[in-house]
Amino acid sequence: MTRSLPLILLCASLGFAALAGCSNSPELNNQLTPDLRNADYPPLLPIKDLAPLLPAPETESTQLEENLNARSNNLQRRAEALRRATN
Repeated sequence: MTRSLPLILLCASLGFAALAGCSNSPELNNQLTPDLRNADYPPLLPIKDLAPLLPAPETESTQLEENLNARSNNLQRRAEALRRATN
């Protein structure tokens, strides 16, 4: 008997959720003015106009590798200069 109580509560809560989903909410349905309701749809634009084209991953990774190599070389030169200055 005690095992069926959670099942009954689960079924009851699912039933109430289903009933709440079927409700009609007039306060949401009547918010559009007649001008908005009769307005034309906005023009559709090609996707290339909406989102900028990204560089190819190969190009981006090459640029990143060159940037990291340049930074590494710069840091190694600075470290060598510091070593010479302290010795």
